[in-house]
Amino acid sequence: MKRLIALILLLVIPAITSAQGSSDYVSYKELIRSLDIIATKYLEPSDTLKKEFLELQKTHNINGSAINYRHFVRVRLAFEMTRDSGLWQIRWAVTNKKPNSDSIWKQWHILSNPQYQKEDIAQATAIAECDESSALFAFISRGLGVKNVGLFWPQWNHTVGVWTTKSKQGKPIRIVIPTSQIFISSNASLGTKEFDPYKQKVIYNYSRKDILSNYKIPKNIATMMLNQAKKYGAESSIILQKRRNRLSKKFGGS
Repeated sequence: MKRLIALILLLVIPAITSAQGSSDYVSYKELIRSLDIIATKYLEPSDTLKKEFLELQKTHNINGSAINYRHFVRVRLAFEMTRDSGLWQIRWAVTNKKPNSDSIWKQWHILSNPQYQKEDIAQATAIAECDESSALFAFISRGLGVKNVGLFWPQWNHTVGVWTTKSKQGKPIRIVIPTSQIFISSNASLGTKEFDPYKQKVIYNYSRKDILSNYKIPKNIATMMLNQAKKYGAESSIILQKRRNRLSKKFGGS
């Protein structure tokens, strides 16, 4: 495992250090490229993720194809990174902003505290409402190659994400992505059935370009994002849920 992580670092760090000719910033394009390397080289081979994919096949009748597994790995990673008190430690709060991730990126852009280079982050990195974090999830997922992700309003005043994939029979299947714990139990995670995604007649794929590919992200924030993905991305959903719930109490999220 240590050798594998070391290999990933060799692949990822050059992309970060050479990004956009600047020693202080990383482009969104380079961030996504590095996350995709982590997903391919580290997460896809994970026995834990393979097991959780099999469980999702059983509970939701989804297709078990290789491309579906590839998409599952990236959807799961995007979910765990962007959810309330998740790996990127965004804190849920009412902001009354539009359903996009613009404000989150702006908060990260001006954040330069050295503590975010540490393995264990001491505080939330950004504040966002449910529709903002759901938009961020969809935006990151699309960047990682998963196109069929969109926003779902299970209540008039609440937003989560939905991944639409194929069933074993080739029919569309909607998987709920609860980017916060609002209106659901503390243990609800990816694929929860506590919301019925078919309540909304149409779920449009999130196609908005929240930021451009050359958008500059402070390198210490990008390094934190990648470190968190590498360190926790292959942990079980149970462990990640407990971590999320613990941090939510600390940060005051959902």
